[in-house]
Amino acid sequence: MRVYLDSNVFISFVREEIDFKFNLLGTDSENFFIKAKSSGDTILVSGLFFKEIFHVLSLPEKDILLELKNLGLIVEVIRNPPEERLVSEICRSCNLHRTDSIHVATALENKADLIVTWNKRDFCKTERFVRCLSPADFS
Repeated sequence: MRVYLDSNVFISFVREEIDFKFNLLGTDSENFFIKAKSSGDTILVSGLFFKEIFHVLSLPEKDILLELKNLGLIVEVIRNPPEERLVSEICRSCNLHRTDSIHVATALENKADLIVTWNKRDFCKTERFVRCLSPADFS
């Protein structure tokens, strides 16, 4: 399976986050990585993924890729930005923030089977383009 990874999953994993309902986001993110490894899934990451993580954690791309490699994951880095027309269509038709629309368009153009994110509330609006799951729901 080809899984587009939203940056918030990696950030939750690194920070070992717990949400306001005491859900163990960091642990669920780690369990997702374990399942993805055991299933041989390909994890898709983009330039925007790296940019968002750097903004929050100040981790450069090489360190992020090293961590994903240490987790034993198959990682595909997407270097090309998505087509602007598709980003605008997703943004407008799904009433989605531009950055989230870029993630969806990137996933769609690179034939992702789904997006894994902690932001299901927004990404569920795009189900007609690509399915989304939280790390806790991934199986």
